[in-house]
Amino acid sequence: MRLPDVLRDAWVSRPDNLRHGNPRRYRLTLFALLVGDIAFAFQQTAVIPALPTIEWDLQAPATWTAWLLSGYLIVSSIVTLLFGKLGDQRGKRRLLLVALVLFLVGSVGAAVSPNIGVLIVFRMVQGTGGAVFPLSFSVVRDEFPEERVGLGIGVLTSAFGIGSALGLGLGGVIAGALSWRFIFVIGGVSILVSTALVVLLVPPSPVTATSRLDILGGVLIGGALATLLLALTEGVRIGWSSWPIIILVTAAVGLTAGWVLRELRFESPLIDLRLLGLPAVLLTNLATLALGYLLFGIFFLVPHFVEAPTHAPAPVAGQLHYGFAASAVESGLYLVPAAIGQLIGGPLSGVITRRWAPKWSFALGMALCTAGAGILCAWHDQPWQVVVGIFVVGAGAGFGIGTGGMLVTQAVSEQDTGISNAVNSVLRRVGGGIGGQVGAALLATFTVAGTQVPRESAFVVAFAIATVLCLAGAGCAFFIPREI
Repeated sequence: MRLPDVLRDAWVSRPDNLRHGNPRRYRLTLFALLVGDIAFAFQQTAVIPALPTIEWDLQAPATWTAWLLSGYLIVSSIVTLLFGKLGDQRGKRRLLLVALVLFLVGSVGAAVSPNIGVLIVFRMVQGTGGAVFPLSFSVVRDEFPEERVGLGIGVLTSAFGIGSALGLGLGGVIAGALSWRFIFVIGGVSILVSTALVVLLVPPSPVTATSRLDILGGVLIGGALATLLLALTEGVRIGWSSWPIIILVTAAVGLTAGWVLRELRFESPLIDLRLLGLPAVLLTNLATLALGYLLFGIFFLVPHFVEAPTHAPAPVAGQLHYGFAASAVESGLYLVPAAIGQLIGGPLSGVITRRWAPKWSFALGMALCTAGAGILCAWHDQPWQVVVGIFVVGAGAGFGIGTGGMLVTQAVSEQDTGISNAVNSVLRRVGGGIGGQVGAALLATFTVAGTQVPRESAFVVAFAIATVLCLAGAGCAFFIPREI
């Protein structure tokens, strides 16, 4: 058979030409979403171990390179909400494609950036890709039969774990062996492939809402998130009691209040506050905040912990009883077990969900996160202990992320799945922003006398806080109504 005939047959048998109930339709759709989630997750994490190389190559201070993460987080949080709502109105597949294309533009621009300022701008353009993950969940809800939704979301959660593992494990290696620019080149090629697969294999979304977009509501909540995350990212550097931070926090509170009033009065709000008040949605989102706090806290704290020198000079040596003198590449590898745990936990969450109920899988995930944080808090003298703790946290995240999205999806109508998943995803990032900055504040506060070197107690307190919060999150999961 000639190649044109093969391509024609493939086009004729694409998923949107196959009827609902045809297993091939679901498998092809899931494959396309898998590739997109892996490509997105890779670039999201690969930058982390490459930051020191970027600083050296572009002659940029750490305060600037930190914006490669902070700027991405801020844009991602804002755009995810807007794309989630637009996905409900215009179709999830369409907005998924927009998010992928913008992420591709950001990847190309980042790869050729001549300086740190341009790189930060294109990294913020990449932030629009934050909507890829929740939109993928919503596509599964639209396309898959009810009995397959749990498994589909579990598989996507595992795909996110695969991409994260590849990014954390290979980011530093690629930056050291080739160039940090190749991280964006490789990521850009994978995003291009995933975009083509979504065009070919993901059917148009059958469920759309007819309400108009609440632009003012989006501006208000976007401004509130931006000012809050900006305060969190800059608070450690310039001081929590400084006037800029006070102004930012005040602005965040004021914008939030204005947004609440707007949503209560507007006929078609960006986020229906009644949805957020549903017991299943409220309890799931509260637990998700704790989950995000722990995950981002781990990504920030563990590299600092393992890179601490085992033989420090005086006067540090007498008070420094931790660390393994890991290199930057090795510190990234220490985070890989979290992604592996997520890879394993994702599909298992789907199995438990089908046999019992999503809330029990979610509660198990939060319990595992509590245990993992507790291990890191109490036992961290040997590398294997840290690896075990990180793996348990990752397994808990594998159970918690996918099932959390499923719980909020099942609690709302089909017309609100996009925005509900977006809110859940954003809250995980907000929790992560808080977790990372609290960790930074603790490392800056509990230091060896006369130095800026953190004491072991700084890490112990940070992991203890995460343990308590995840335990509270497990309690929230336990009380989620069984029947939604």
